[in-house]
Formats: sequence, structure tokens, C-alpha cells
Amino acid sequence: MKVTLQKVDQGNEEVIIRYHDMTQEISDLVSMLSGSRSRIAGTKEDVRQVYYFAPEDVFYFESVDGMVYACLEKEVYRVREKMDDIVYRYGSLGIVRCTRTMAVNLYRVEWLKSQPGGRILAALQNGEKVVVSRKYAESLRMRLREGSEKSGEE
Repeated sequence: MKVTLQKVDQGNEEVIIRYHDMTQEISDLVSMLSGSRSRIAGTKEDVRQVYYFAPEDVFYFESVDGMVYACLEKEVYRVREKMDDIVYRYGSLGIVRCTRTMAVNLYRVEWLKSQPGGRILAALQNGEKVVVSRKYAESLRMRLREGSEKSGEE
């Protein structure tokens, strides 16, 4: 994708996006520019204050005892959304299911390693490691193949 910047001295600033097909990349760019980016509301333990953060900042979501937590680099927030809704809503942002109780942000994965039994070990940028169960490993592999095919088209 070619990016051209042009300084204007007068008139309104504007952004023009020219595209052949509306791809996820262009859709994300439009959302970012128009200010309609998704925000997730969460609370910290023992604090009644609500915090808002971007789904892209989440390393993984985990369900524990029926409650879903968003784990960021250094903070953990309880969110009210259910795991299925999180994966559906934020899947286009890289959130994928890795176990029945966990979903990981692919953009926060540093490396992946195949494990015995068809599982995958994923090391996150914050140093934590999560295991992708064999039930979800194949869909993760397909998702990664789709991403590599898209990057090869450019």
C-alpha cells in the first residue's frame, strides 16, 4: 500500500483512501481515522472504577470461575463480555481462541512452537506462555496461513 502525505496551508485537512476491494486492513484504517475504534470496559479487583482500553492492548482473555479477565502487559481487568462474544467481536483484530477458557491476541505473540499431541506453545511479548489446545490448533494454523497469503499478495 502506498502512502502519500501532502502539507496544505489553507482549507480543510482530508484523508482520501483509494482501494480496489475493502480489505480488513483498509476497514481497520477507516475505523482508526474516523475515531470509531472499539474500546473494552473493565474493572480491577476491589476497585469500582471502570477502565477503558483498546482490544489491541490485550495479550489474552481468560475465563476463570465464570468471569472473563483481560490480561494486558501489566494490568488485569475483569470484563463483562463472554468469551464467545469476545472472539466473535474482536477476531478481526487478532483475537483467537486457544483453549475452551482462553483467547490470545495473535499480534502479541512473539513465537510459536509445535508441541506433542498437536498442541502449540505460544510465547507472548510480555514473557508469558500459553498452550493452544489441539482442538483450536488447526484453526490457528489456518488463520496464520491466511495471514501469510495476504502478506504475500502485496
